[in-house]
Amino acid sequence: MGNLVMKYRGQAVEVIDRDGRVYRGVIDGVNQQRGMFLRTGFRRRFIPFFLIAAIFLLRGRRRIF
Repeated sequence: MGNLVMKYRGQAVEVIDRDGRVYRGVIDGVNQQRGMFLRTGFRRRFIPFFLIAAIFLLRGRRRIF
């Protein structure tokens, strides 16, 4: 999953976690085994892979996995 997320690094995405919470931001980096970093304004948030239910590109609402 890390390689797929790195393909879209720097693009605006919407992440929906298993609890239904939505995070919007830009993919800033990936820890290949654990999760991804999402930049939202001046804040950087870590989202573990096991928590992600869906990721959508904000440009065109295309689901990437």
